[in-house]
Amino acid sequence: MCLILAIALILRQFNFKRLCKACLYSVISLALLTTQPYFADLLLYPLEHEIAYSESLVEFEETDFIVSPACYYSTVGKVTELSRWSHCSLQRLIQTSKLSKELDKPILVTGGNFLHDPDTNYSQKAYDFLLDLGVSRKNLILVAKGTNTESEVESIKDYIEKKNVILVTSATHTKRASLLLSEHCNNINIYPVDFHSSGSLTPYLKIPSVSAMRRVEIALYEYGARVKYFLFS
Repeated sequence: MCLILAIALILRQFNFKRLCKACLYSVISLALLTTQPYFADLLLYPLEHEIAYSESLVEFEETDFIVSPACYYSTVGKVTELSRWSHCSLQRLIQTSKLSKELDKPILVTGGNFLHDPDTNYSQKAYDFLLDLGVSRKNLILVAKGTNTESEVESIKDYIEKKNVILVTSATHTKRASLLLSEHCNNINIYPVDFHSSGSLTPYLKIPSVSAMRRVEIALYEYGARVKYFLFS
């Protein structure tokens, strides 16, 4: 929107009034659309609700490993330890810890040095956090590598080759992560967390919301990541 607005200002300087108006109308239309929660729901629905899943532990009994790709941990500022974890990290790690304790299954803890502080390793922080959540040390396998989903899967391929795994990750991320894991695993059970939409497609209208724009951004990021995966895989 900022780019289109800048183009409109340039067009105005060169007296292209009709094109300038078209750009301004485009900005207004985009602002109205992307601030509507229902528009965000429509974009997120195919990402978060396309894969069937079950919360029944019976289906997970034959699992060999639990896999939960890294999200983010902040190393900036003077804040409490819990505040450093992003929302998606907390949901992934808490659900992973619950499954590990209930099923007595090992977790492959992945994620390398991709944080703001290059000396801080994500997987080491996640390992310590899972211990604090009560996961047995014998069920934690530290694999301190990976800067994105693809490299994380690559780092654990020797563990998961022809094995059954539970994938715990954000709902928007399940399809792409499961495709990468399926290149090595025998069977993948999906356990999505961190939903950004309810799954209801009943139309509604609300006051424009900045949080809707944030959800649109999340959806567009994942669509872009999927396009990249299919182009370069």
